[in-house]
Amino acid sequence: MPNPVFPGWYADPEIHHFEGRFFIYPTYSAPYEEQTFFQVFSSKDLVEWTSEGVILNFAGIPWSTNRAAWAPSVATKDGRYYIYFSAGDGAGLGVAVSDQPTGPFIDAIGKPLVSEYHHGAQPIDAHAFLDDDGQAYLYWGGHSKALMAKLKSDMISLAEAPIDITPADYVEGPFMLKHQDKYYFMWSEGGWGDPSYRVAYAIAASPYGPFERVGVVLQTDPTVATSAGHHSVLRVGDRHVICYHRRPLTETSPHHRVTCLEWMDFDGDGKILPVKLTNEGVG
Repeated sequence: MPNPVFPGWYADPEIHHFEGRFFIYPTYSAPYEEQTFFQVFSSKDLVEWTSEGVILNFAGIPWSTNRAAWAPSVATKDGRYYIYFSAGDGAGLGVAVSDQPTGPFIDAIGKPLVSEYHHGAQPIDAHAFLDDDGQAYLYWGGHSKALMAKLKSDMISLAEAPIDITPADYVEGPFMLKHQDKYYFMWSEGGWGDPSYRVAYAIAASPYGPFERVGVVLQTDPTVATSAGHHSVLRVGDRHVICYHRRPLTETSPHHRVTCLEWMDFDGDGKILPVKLTNEGVG
């Protein structure tokens, strides 16, 4: 199937491979008051995608404001699945748990995992990263500030105070990728509602950084689509797939965003090659 990979307005997609299938966890791209749930799509081949339905509804999250369900991130440990999510446009970051990648996910602690604006960072856009040694880290942050903290082994509490790791030009949408023992911190910059939105990255020897901006990975192509950003990356064989949202050239509403896939590769020095937006995708 060409880009977009499934119909409908969906943004902030995080892609995974669990239990022999691929999964994409997106934001339902609509006015904030209509963003009251999360759902997931699955595929056996990255080409044909099926909706698995709603996996978490804010009706079951009493501390949320029942709006602005944004940017889910999923990690698995010891046979359980954990989803980290933004609730209520700054109400906080939540965590919910399930025994299956398709949910249902149940609120794990009955309150936000993070609610404060530590270092000035809006508590949105969580990303859970599991290192090769099994240690989990949580990255998050809006208002142009990026934070991170080690997670405890229970996956539902922080093991340390949040640390400011903000690189130059960071805006939102953090993502961590490990490749050949290096840590690639990636993020979105520019304005999410206009053509300036794009993905950039830094490389470090540690999940804590320091992160100095290297360059742009993904951006608007005026012949294909605009506002390409808020992505995730998954290794597939000896290559990587980048999953991201963009706005079709025919659309003007900032909420009209679609989920797409492209191949992402590295050069001989370990730098990420710029990704070309296509209509063909990875099929």
